Amino acid sequence: MRRYIQIANIIKERIMSREYIVGEKIPYGHQLCEEFSCSKITLNNALDILVSEGFITRQRGLGTIVKTASPQHLPVPGKLSPPIQGVSRLHESQGIEVRSHLLEFEIALPPTTVATQLAMTVDQYAWHFKRVRYVDNNPLSIEETWIPVRILPDFTRQDALGSVYQFVEKSLRKVPCSSHTQFYSLPSDDEAQAWLALEANEPISVTLSVTYLNDGQPFEYCTSHYHYQRFNYNAIVQRS
Repeated sequence: MRRYIQIANIIKERIMSREYIVGEKIPYGHQLCEEFSCSKITLNNALDILVSEGFITRQRGLGTIVKTASPQHLPVPGKLSPPIQGVSRLHESQGIEVRSHLLEFEIALPPTTVATQLAMTVDQYAWHFKRVRYVDNNPLSIEETWIPVRILPDFTRQDALGSVYQFVEKSLRKVPCSSHTQFYSLPSDDEAQAWLALEANEPISVTLSVTYLNDGQPFEYCTSHYHYQRFNYNAIVQRS
């Protein structure tokens, strides 16, 4: 088991046993790094898991605070976590055709920022591909994706044309069950204007996501540029 997953499990046990109290801060990062003899990157990956599972919240200027000792969305033991509704599953369940056009497909060393988010070392390779997603033949988005080769060694160009999440579920018997996503807007560039049928003065909606499997591994780093008129985001927010 990877070190950051072990650390996440230890901190989780302390929260569930009430050693770390709901509403109070856990020890500072440098204290935990010293206790676990780990790097800041390893500790951050561990805390990211606990954020995604609902145990803690990280707030600038306040520190890391325990949210709850029993998150409502935790999976039932012995059952798979509910999968993330990707573009393919979401639309095909409604009888809407989804297809992809591949712009790039390669094995490459990811940038340091991407490698860090995927818990990779600088010398580990990843699948890197860029594709245009079409829904009912209308261009929806341009996705640029990085996936560690060690997680999906048998991934192919043909697999990149379909649903990555469904491929993961079938080949690994694991579920993409949580993600950390940032949202923002940018002016459209030449590529977006060409593939998304945008005018020069029209913007794009952008999502930057790191997606995790139900065993806590980060497996996908994806930046998506959406046609601003076709981008919708729905969220359910619970207060614990």
